[in-house]
Amino acid sequence: MSRQAEPPGGATSAALAQRVGRLEDQVGALIEAVEVLARGFEDVPTAAERSEADEERAARQAHDLLLLVKAARQEGG
Repeated sequence: MSRQAEPPGGATSAALAQRVGRLEDQVGALIEAVEVLARGFEDVPTAAERSEADEERAARQAHDLLLLVKAARQEGG
């Protein structure tokens, strides 16, 4: 006789699928954030080449990344 294993903690298959979906979304957001950071480091200007506008843009992008991760967490519950 074949018996289906019950998910840990008594969770239902639907609940597990929902949790996996949230985790996949969060991993996707993190991958996107890492890709943006990696592109930002490709052509890092020297201290003499940096401008205030570059620093403002970098700060804005970092802030946007944090908002993205925060939004992904809120969606995940």
